[in-house]
Amino acid sequence: MVAVRFMGPDELRQALSMPEAIEAMRSAFGDDREVPVRSVLGNSAFMVGRVGSYSGVKVVSLVPGNPAGLVAVFDKDGNPIGIVDGPTLTAIRTGAGSGLATDLLAPPHVSTLAMFGAGAMAFDQVQAVKAVRPIERVLVWSRSEERAAALAERVGGEVCLDAEDAASLAEVICTATPATEPLFSQEALQATVHLNAIGAYTPQMCELPAELVREAFVVVDDRAAAAAEAGDLLQAGKPPDAEMSDLLAGRVTPPRQGHTIFKSVGIASQDVAAAVAALSSV
Repeated sequence: MVAVRFMGPDELRQALSMPEAIEAMRSAFGDDREVPVRSVLGNSAFMVGRVGSYSGVKVVSLVPGNPAGLVAVFDKDGNPIGIVDGPTLTAIRTGAGSGLATDLLAPPHVSTLAMFGAGAMAFDQVQAVKAVRPIERVLVWSRSEERAAALAERVGGEVCLDAEDAASLAEVICTATPATEPLFSQEALQATVHLNAIGAYTPQMCELPAELVREAFVVVDDRAAAAAEAGDLLQAGKPPDAEMSDLLAGRVTPPRQGHTIFKSVGIASQDVAAAVAALSSV
């Protein structure tokens, strides 16, 4: 039996830089993928997917406070090529998805980012946006001032506990919270803002005001996944204007001004593409 390599959190971060992860998202969101909607068995969520000739499965714990999980990937012959730490890969690939969306949708010279949420996903959201845009100022909002301060120190940002103020100053906004109601009002936003919304991954959750979602140009990671899980869109009654694959293939051209939203619920092709990139780098 061939030994299967395991990559833990530290090794995974060393092997997969954010620019490399962002590049991997081009294939993760491309046309040559399969991403069935996730399923739940017991206290675990199962996400299976294929990107090109590679396939994989992610199994993650749904127990609150227990961020455990694994991602296993397989080659074209069905041979396992490795297993990586699930929570770390999820944070990196989720950030990378927002990074690619920001590169495709945000104006080129934006310099102020507002990060709503200071949990496990937030650091990589900031790093991803910084990788594609000349960000000079990072505002961090969280319901926990302590967590906001810790993240702000880690990313070289500043705490802004007034959500309306943070939204009004930002040219790019990332939201990564478990909110069930909007974090800020549409009126607070500048005329042109790009938003990456990665929370609200169930129909009952919501981070963005419905009126903003309805008028914005909305791009999703996958239409089927969004139709089942994207609370922001479902509550607003807004069908997506495009998938990421449409932008990458040039089938849809996004607007140059106004509000653009990348609504992501996370799809398994992201895990497969990111894990393959990490395992192939060493």
